[in-house]
Amino acid sequence: MVSIKKENWMGGAESSPLLKEVIAAAEKLPPFPEVVSKVMPLIQKMAPLSQIEAVIKYDQAIAAKILAASQSPLYARKHSGASLKEAITALGEQQLLAVIMTACSSRYFTADTTGYDLREGELWEHAVASALMSEIVCRHLGREDTFTAYTAGLLHDIGKTVLHHFVKTSFDTILCLVQEKKMRFLEAERQVLGIDHQQLGVLIARRWALPAEVLVAIRYHHNPLKAKEHQGLAALIYVANRMVSALGIGCGVDGLMQPNEDEVFVKLGITSRMVEKFLMELLVAFREAKEFLAA
Repeated sequence: MVSIKKENWMGGAESSPLLKEVIAAAEKLPPFPEVVSKVMPLIQKMAPLSQIEAVIKYDQAIAAKILAASQSPLYARKHSGASLKEAITALGEQQLLAVIMTACSSRYFTADTTGYDLREGELWEHAVASALMSEIVCRHLGREDTFTAYTAGLLHDIGKTVLHHFVKTSFDTILCLVQEKKMRFLEAERQVLGIDHQQLGVLIARRWALPAEVLVAIRYHHNPLKAKEHQGLAALIYVANRMVSALGIGCGVDGLMQPNEDEVFVKLGITSRMVEKFLMELLVAFREAKEFLAA
């Protein structure tokens, strides 16, 4: 297992007892299920379905989700599969990976995140909606990294699953900085706790050995123009997150206090008409997703 490493942005703050406590809590997160890292190479090298099935069938929870997904209008539009092999065929490569990633991620988002003024399940809904919106935007912009965008959208707020406990304890101090010092919530979070949810999220994602572009998107999903590489993906996750928050899906108190950076939409060539189209498309996909996830 990869341990969470210190980053140069910490400076001397890594000696802070509070920061040590935050990172220790993140270290206790269960490792990301190996089924993703095992299935992805098989799909990339176009391995026979029997090999892919052999990996998946030993994880009963994942196999059950794949069978359910193959019969869901969200993922399988043509035909459903009665067996696991038929279900894998019905989904196709990208959708199969999306289902596995979603099923593997759900365990980390189950608790409430009251520190961000979110009830139980609301952060998970936000994660799924952001993943779907990332996929929608990616497709309309003609990008080919759909699964990478889906993954980054799904996990962009993973840092909140740990940090919310500490935000809750220090909320009054954070809010005071936002209101009196006119800080962004993200900056106040970082000043009080020694780390913000973007930074903690990327440490967790590195521990799980996620791709570099996903790490960047998580690290800069609130300020993508600061990213020195993979800025396009970071910007895509930013706009997906903003649009999902605009619909009120899992938008916590920090989301309401983050200023909108319209230049990111402009940089990606996203117009107000396109935003309306994306939102309508998401509402349909998210309704189907909720039905699938509840199954």
